[in-house]
Amino acid sequence: MIERYFKVKYGYSVADQVSIPESELEKAIYAQIKGTPTQLGNAYVNGRNIIAITPHWHKHTGWYDWFEPQTGEDFEQIKRDCPNYDGIIEHHKQRVQYLLSTSQENLIGKNIKTTGLSAPEVIKETHQQIDTKSLADKMRIK
Repeated sequence: MIERYFKVKYGYSVADQVSIPESELEKAIYAQIKGTPTQLGNAYVNGRNIIAITPHWHKHTGWYDWFEPQTGEDFEQIKRDCPNYDGIIEHHKQRVQYLLSTSQENLIGKNIKTTGLSAPEVIKETHQQIDTKSLADKMRIK
């Protein structure tokens, strides 16, 4: 399995971002929610300054940090080279909020299984064929 990386932006310059593996994602979300300072990757970041946490496609595509995808070819390369990021950030955010609401802050970032949440269902195949005839049959008014 390919490891996912996330970009934590804490300023408006290209230098004001840090790349973290998925194992540190909960810690970054917790710091953003609580506004506490924390060590993320190779940077010490104040949680109040975290602007955005997004997938870091640059780790998989080899692009420079300042490059932003613009054309269809760029997005095709993301689809081809990067693992699926659908629902991952939202799942970790829900997990952090669940652990906060149950007073289990000590479990944040430890990847310990919780009983209150299920893992996200990551879609393996992104290009699913839809059978329009069966869809039309289901939607037909009788």
